[in-house]
Amino acid sequence: MYCSNCGNSVSEKLNYCNSCGERVAKEDDEHGTPGKMLHYILTTIFFTAVLGFGILVALVAVLLRGEVIPQVIGIIAVAYLATVFGICFALLRQVPKLIDAKLARNSSELSPAPLYAKTTAQLEEHLEPVDSVTSHTTRALDDLMIESK
Repeated sequence: MYCSNCGNSVSEKLNYCNSCGERVAKEDDEHGTPGKMLHYILTTIFFTAVLGFGILVALVAVLLRGEVIPQVIGIIAVAYLATVFGICFALLRQVPKLIDAKLARNSSELSPAPLYAKTTAQLEEHLEPVDSVTSHTTRALDDLMIESK
């Protein structure tokens, strides 16, 4: 198995890369995947909305039996609905990020080669540059100067 961040070989037993510290994704570890997290967020939004609406109905029923002024009940209901809506909206803002992460993960699984920079150990051997034409000319003149003396 190889690290998706730096490309170094990582043992199957490890959860993090020894080189860069990146978390290594395993096939059997599905709790941290964007797909599972998306499922958890959507489930949380559903239960928040359903339970929130149920609690609101029960609260209004209790307040109406207690002979509270209807305007106060309306204000409480609007504030409560705004709070539930705010919670659901905050959770919904995470959905596009998770979808993008899921799509990026799926596209990286389809590509055969990992996209990472080579380390210095993986670079080709450094070759010395070939001398230019002017350096040969200068050396030729040096030889002539030595012979003329």
